[in-house]
Amino acid sequence: MNNEEKNIVEGIIREGAKSFSGDESTKHWTDDTIWFDAAPVATKGIEKAKKIFDDAFGSLTSCDVEILDMRTFINGNSALVCSVQKWVTVSKDNQEASFMMRQTDYLEKRNGEWKIIHEHTSMADGWDGKIEE
Repeated sequence: MNNEEKNIVEGIIREGAKSFSGDESTKHWTDDTIWFDAAPVATKGIEKAKKIFDDAFGSLTSCDVEILDMRTFINGNSALVCSVQKWVTVSKDNQEASFMMRQTDYLEKRNGEWKIIHEHTSMADGWDGKIEE
Protein backbone atom coordinates (compact mmCIF):
# COMPACT_ATOMS: atom_id res chain seq x y z
CA MET A 1 0.00 0.00 0.00
CA ASN A 2 1.31 3.44 -0.92
CA ASN A 3 1.92 5.33 2.35
CA GLU A 4 1.24 8.71 0.74
CA GLU A 5 -2.20 7.58 -0.46
CA LYS A 6 -2.90 5.97 2.92
CA ASN A 7 -2.02 9.23 4.71
CA ILE A 8 -4.32 11.22 2.42
CA VAL A 9 -7.26 8.83 2.87
CA GLU A 10 -6.82 8.58 6.64
CA GLY A 11 -6.44 12.37 6.82
CA ILE A 12 -9.87 12.74 5.20
CA ILE A 13 -11.40 10.49 7.87
CA ARG A 14 -9.60 12.32 10.69
CA GLU A 15 -10.76 15.66 9.26
CA GLY A 16 -14.34 14.40 9.23
CA ALA A 17 -14.03 13.30 12.85
CA LYS A 18 -13.21 16.90 13.82
CA SER A 19 -16.11 18.42 11.87
CA PHE A 20 -18.87 20.38 13.57
CA SER A 21 -21.09 21.39 10.64
CA GLY A 22 -22.79 19.90 7.62
CA ASP A 23 -20.37 21.63 5.26
CA GLU A 24 -17.34 20.22 7.09
CA SER A 25 -18.85 16.74 7.44
CA THR A 26 -19.64 16.43 3.72
CA LYS A 27 -16.56 18.26 2.37
CA HIS A 28 -15.12 15.10 0.75
CA TRP A 29 -18.45 13.61 -0.41
CA THR A 30 -19.81 13.37 -3.94
CA ASP A 31 -23.27 14.36 -5.14
CA ASP A 32 -24.19 10.66 -5.10
CA THR A 33 -22.65 9.63 -1.76
CA ILE A 34 -24.83 7.20 0.18
CA TRP A 35 -24.78 7.74 3.96
CA PHE A 36 -26.14 5.31 6.52
CA ASP A 37 -26.14 7.22 9.80
CA ALA A 38 -26.23 5.69 13.27
CA ALA A 39 -29.62 7.34 13.66
CA PRO A 40 -32.37 5.66 11.64
CA VAL A 41 -31.67 7.65 8.47
CA ALA A 42 -30.04 7.10 5.10
CA THR A 43 -29.38 9.78 2.51
CA LYS A 44 -28.07 10.14 -1.03
CA GLY A 45 -26.05 13.22 -1.88
CA ILE A 46 -24.92 16.15 0.18
CA GLU A 47 -27.83 18.57 0.76
CA LYS A 48 -30.11 16.41 2.94
CA ALA A 49 -27.09 15.12 4.91
CA LYS A 50 -25.86 18.68 5.55
CA LYS A 51 -29.19 19.56 7.16
CA ILE A 52 -29.14 16.44 9.35
CA PHE A 53 -25.57 17.18 10.47
CA ASP A 54 -26.37 20.85 11.13
CA ASP A 55 -29.49 19.94 13.14
CA ALA A 56 -27.54 17.40 15.22
CA PHE A 57 -24.57 19.70 15.85
CA GLY A 58 -26.99 22.58 16.55
CA SER A 59 -28.23 20.79 19.67
CA LEU A 60 -24.66 20.38 21.00
CA THR A 61 -22.00 22.61 22.50
CA SER A 62 -19.32 20.05 21.64
CA CYS A 63 -18.72 16.71 19.97
CA ASP A 64 -15.26 15.27 20.56
CA VAL A 65 -14.34 12.23 18.49
CA GLU A 66 -11.37 10.04 19.33
CA ILE A 67 -10.38 7.48 16.72
CA LEU A 68 -9.33 4.42 18.73
CA ASP A 69 -8.50 2.14 15.79
CA MET A 70 -8.29 2.66 12.05
CA ARG A 71 -7.75 -0.01 9.40
CA THR A 72 -7.20 1.11 5.82
CA PHE A 73 -7.23 -0.96 2.65
CA ILE A 74 -6.34 0.58 -0.71
CA ASN A 75 -6.56 -1.12 -4.09
CA GLY A 76 -5.87 1.20 -7.01
CA ASN A 77 -8.50 3.94 -7.03
CA SER A 78 -10.58 2.36 -4.24
CA ALA A 79 -10.10 2.63 -0.49
CA LEU A 80 -11.92 1.17 2.49
CA VAL A 81 -11.40 2.65 5.95
CA CYS A 82 -12.82 0.93 9.04
CA SER A 83 -12.55 2.88 12.28
CA VAL A 84 -13.54 2.51 15.90
CA GLN A 85 -14.44 5.84 17.45
CA LYS A 86 -15.39 7.16 20.86
CA TRP A 87 -17.73 10.14 20.71
CA VAL A 88 -18.25 12.42 23.71
CA THR A 89 -20.99 14.99 23.26
CA VAL A 90 -22.22 17.83 25.43
CA SER A 91 -25.72 19.11 24.77
CA LYS A 92 -26.79 22.73 25.04
CA ASP A 93 -28.37 21.88 28.41
CA ASN A 94 -24.94 20.62 29.58
CA GLN A 95 -25.71 16.89 29.43
CA GLU A 96 -22.65 14.79 28.57
CA ALA A 97 -22.98 11.50 26.70
CA SER A 98 -20.38 9.01 25.49
CA PHE A 99 -20.82 6.58 22.60
CA MET A 100 -18.70 3.81 21.11
CA MET A 101 -19.09 3.97 17.34
CA ARG A 102 -18.03 1.96 14.31
CA GLN A 103 -17.57 3.74 11.00
CA THR A 104 -16.85 2.36 7.55
CA ASP A 105 -15.97 4.69 4.69
CA TYR A 106 -15.57 3.68 1.05
CA LEU A 107 -13.62 6.13 -1.07
CA GLU A 108 -12.80 6.38 -4.76
CA LYS A 109 -10.13 8.45 -6.38
CA ARG A 110 -11.93 10.61 -8.96
CA ASN A 111 -10.06 13.09 -11.15
CA GLY A 112 -7.01 12.69 -8.90
CA GLU A 113 -8.95 13.41 -5.69
CA TRP A 114 -10.15 10.96 -3.02
CA LYS A 115 -13.92 11.21 -2.43
CA ILE A 116 -16.17 9.40 0.04
CA ILE A 117 -18.89 7.60 -1.88
CA HIS A 118 -20.31 5.63 1.05
CA GLU A 119 -20.24 6.13 4.81
CA HIS A 120 -21.85 3.82 7.35
CA THR A 121 -21.84 4.64 11.06
CA SER A 122 -23.27 2.44 13.80
CA MET A 123 -23.44 2.68 17.57
CA ALA A 124 -22.01 -0.14 19.65
CA ASP A 125 -23.33 0.27 23.20
CA GLY A 126 -21.50 -1.80 25.79
CA TRP A 127 -18.64 -2.63 23.45
CA ASP A 128 -15.03 -2.07 24.56
CA GLY A 129 -13.94 -0.97 21.08
CA LYS A 130 -11.47 -3.80 20.58
CA ILE A 131 -11.27 -5.64 17.26
CA GLU A 132 -10.70 -9.30 18.06
CA GLU A 133 -7.89 -10.91 16.06
